[in-house]
Amino acid sequence: MAVDAKKRQKKLQRKAQKRKQKVTAKNKGQAKGLRPEKYLEYPIMECLMGDSLQKVGMGSVLLARETPYAEVAVSAFVVDIYCLGVKEAFFTVMKKADYVSKLKPLLTKTDEEQAIKEVDPCCARKLLQGAQAYAETLGFEPADDYWRAEKLFGDADVASCETEFEYGREGKPCYIQGPNDDMKTVRYVLQRLQERFGEDGFDYVIEIDGEQQASRPELLDEP
Repeated sequence: MAVDAKKRQKKLQRKAQKRKQKVTAKNKGQAKGLRPEKYLEYPIMECLMGDSLQKVGMGSVLLARETPYAEVAVSAFVVDIYCLGVKEAFFTVMKKADYVSKLKPLLTKTDEEQAIKEVDPCCARKLLQGAQAYAETLGFEPADDYWRAEKLFGDADVASCETEFEYGREGKPCYIQGPNDDMKTVRYVLQRLQERFGEDGFDYVIEIDGEQQASRPELLDEP
């Protein structure tokens, strides 16, 4: 891909991420005071996971329960299985029409994630819990609203999921800078990893002044 095309792709990615931020921030504000436990009596409408989780280590997980009042209770997560665990999380209740036409497409269609698939809620919960636990061993806490949003899974039992998920990349943490990670965040993450694992104990891919840098050159040639 030509350099100019890569730059255009990155700009589109940032714009999509900003739109996602605005919607998630709005829904977070509307959801204050709402309790997922109140919606556990309603059936699960769908549970979705982004294919990009397995391809590039980061993607979305979405759980929705449909009420009889044309509403949907939704818990949404952005997950980094290589390093930071649950980076974003929120719970909200909204009109079903808005969920289908606005929120769901926004959270599941980005430049990094062009495919989304149905997944057993038990397995989605297992992935989330595993990512959160792995990140904590590295010294990182989950997103502020993770514990509340996670309650929407109700009695979904992770023990019934036979899928085994791997965390980290090639046996060690790998930090890949996200579109919302500013340099302050980058420096914090790298410093934390270096303190715990030394210079050779982790990998990273970051961007400085428009140029990508990596702990190993071959990482720049991968998706």
